[in-house]
Amino acid sequence: MRVVGVSKTFGGTKALKNVSMSFYAGEVHALLGENGAGKSTLMKIIAGVQSADEGELIGSRDEDLDVAMVFQELSVVPEMSVRENMEMSRFGTRGLVVDHKSMEPGLKAALEAAGLGAVDLDMPVEALPLAQRQLLEIARGLYSDAKVLILDEPTATLSDVEIERVHAVVRSLVDAGHGIVYITHRLGEVFTLADRITIMRSGEVVASGETAGFTMDEVVAMMLGHELTSNVAEPIAGLPPVEQRRMVTVDGLGAAHHFGDVSFTVRAGEVLTLFGQIGSGADQVIRALAGLAHIGHGSVSIDGERAHIESRPASQSSGIAYVSADRTVEGVFLDYSVAGNISSGALSRILNRGFISRRREQKLAKDYAGLVAFDPQRVDTPVGALSGGNQQKIAIARALATSPKVLVLNEPTRGVDVGARAEIYKVIRALAHENVVVIVYSSDIVELRELGDRVITMFRGRVIGDRPTSSVDDARLLSDILHGAAA
Repeated sequence: MRVVGVSKTFGGTKALKNVSMSFYAGEVHALLGENGAGKSTLMKIIAGVQSADEGELIGSRDEDLDVAMVFQELSVVPEMSVRENMEMSRFGTRGLVVDHKSMEPGLKAALEAAGLGAVDLDMPVEALPLAQRQLLEIARGLYSDAKVLILDEPTATLSDVEIERVHAVVRSLVDAGHGIVYITHRLGEVFTLADRITIMRSGEVVASGETAGFTMDEVVAMMLGHELTSNVAEPIAGLPPVEQRRMVTVDGLGAAHHFGDVSFTVRAGEVLTLFGQIGSGADQVIRALAGLAHIGHGSVSIDGERAHIESRPASQSSGIAYVSADRTVEGVFLDYSVAGNISSGALSRILNRGFISRRREQKLAKDYAGLVAFDPQRVDTPVGALSGGNQQKIAIARALATSPKVLVLNEPTRGVDVGARAEIYKVIRALAHENVVVIVYSSDIVELRELGDRVITMFRGRVIGDRPTSSVDDARLLSDILHGAAA
């Protein structure tokens, strides 16, 4: 399939500028670029979701469902069964009456190809682990007879183990002759999975070729238009002695069916990371600190004073700010402006005699937008119009505007491009050096290395290890979270 001279304009913005590239059967073609580079727009044109202003597709027959796109945000219906979700992908192609019996062989074959051959067809999708839901999306594309599968951030929400499972399915599909277009911000997986790379920047193709012809540094430089500076912020002078820094103590914390007897102490000045597979309990510890999980036993204190985490308002009152992994549901208000989002958690700071002062709101928004490297002149922009990386920056700015004592973050750079990720890391580390206690959950081992000073590993709800990040290798970390090996 070839894309030839495709251009697309939204309003006054040129999203795609004379883009051409080729995709081949039996290979994984990684499409890379920062948020806003034009990747998703191009893929939506290929999949028939949007139309191009100029250019053409050669070798693609959308009307025959030759192309299927698996979006980053899952489209499966949790309350419906696996069978019903699969059949929806063929709705309208086989008449008005659904013949379950005749559809079952092809349905099962697609599930088998996607690594879900053992899944009960009548099981509700909400009972499946997240990785299997992602594979179900791929299975739906296969069941629609797609020859080309476009996978948009298929591993953004998955742990390293679950990522390998998706990779195994992708490799098997390539061996069967499918063409895979793979969009990801996790550059490490590109070099282990992709046969070919195309890099886009500002709506144009800047480089394309076999993966072996690129280095990681070259890819990053081409995506950004310049070399990436160090992700780690320089230590800020004037940090008080260790014994004077703010301290959080978690003592015997437990939440039924999620984790038990979790204890640790962390002070401002370091970034503490929790590492574990989805379901290990590590992410639930973060949610519990934010007041979003029911605690059965244990306690949390800040500088020796008990913190109340029985609800989100109680946690906020104790000085704990939270940044969610799901920014579109729990992180930001997409229809509100940047200013409205940043000020929404700190209304007391912008009120004047009981009414919102727009002047105060604008000043607050611009101050905190600047802190997260977002253009203060854009605070009137609706957040829904921003790239994923900028949305995440606004979610962090919204948390910071509450002047927290403790900042807890759940997958802080999920679906964020490499440039914005580096900026977010700098903000987080700077906060740690300004007497804010920072605790992060991440399932990305590369993120742990770049962001964390200390790592706590978890397996099946219990703490396995607690070590300085620099003193433990990847094999040890993975052994902890896969097998629960003793520290």
